[in-house]
Amino acid sequence: MYRGRFAPTPSGPLHFGSLVAALGSFLRARSLHGEWHLRIEDIDETRCRQEYTDGILRDLEVLGLFWDGTPLIQSRRHEIYREVLDGLNIQGFTYGCNCTRSLIKLNGGHHPEYCRIEGRPWNRGAAIRFKSSSSVTCFTDLVRGFLSRAEFPSENDFLLKRRDGFFAYNLVSVTDDRETGITEIVRGVDLIPDTFGQIELARTLGYPEMSYASLPLALSESGSKYSKQNHAPGLDLRNPVQLLLRAAVFLGQEYPPEIAAAPDNLRVSEFLEYAVSNFDVRKIPVVSRKVPV
Repeated sequence: MYRGRFAPTPSGPLHFGSLVAALGSFLRARSLHGEWHLRIEDIDETRCRQEYTDGILRDLEVLGLFWDGTPLIQSRRHEIYREVLDGLNIQGFTYGCNCTRSLIKLNGGHHPEYCRIEGRPWNRGAAIRFKSSSSVTCFTDLVRGFLSRAEFPSENDFLLKRRDGFFAYNLVSVTDDRETGITEIVRGVDLIPDTFGQIELARTLGYPEMSYASLPLALSESGSKYSKQNHAPGLDLRNPVQLLLRAAVFLGQEYPPEIAAAPDNLRVSEFLEYAVSNFDVRKIPVVSRKVPV
């Protein structure tokens, strides 16, 4: 069975960029009669707040984007991540690292491998990195086709656990996708660089292969990604069908006049039923573009 997911970070309210990712993954899953799971990525508890988690759940319900099962909450899964990390260490796939971000930036965004060569142990205050072989040089994306790692430079020995003690994105994401049996990941194109390392980590852990579909990003008038860090405004849910229609059109989906011109006359469930039955992943555009605030 197809299993997809949406994985928001509760460091702020849902915005239009979040809606594009949520709707794209939802329509893909439901159009294939599959499951759609929700994961709350609150592993960085310094940035995430319960009020935002509660708001995300309410917004998705208003939008009719109902998930299957119980939402997976990362902040409750520290012990599971620790077990996975310990297993990687026993197999010799990790090392301790005290390099700063500025040092890595000076090295062109790559870890200089001093720590790896020295075989530094895990120490208090040290980060933990994955000994990458960079063996994953390409993958095929459902939307963008063949993708080469040379086109999307990424950090070689990526983090598994940060210096401040928080588990890193790549470790928890790969672990959680396995936990919920995700078969395909539909998410923003900005995460393509991370995908090469995540595929390698999943193979190292013996996890099954998944497929990927990268969605275009919604950009602000300045050309930056709609994001919480860039203060993207939260969703105005007074007209949920209009919001859903706008996000679906952004994803390249086309609708007849009775749908496109009269969203106020439709219930959320009616629009989503039509959107699911007429969803065409081949129409999703490759190019990210600006959307009005």
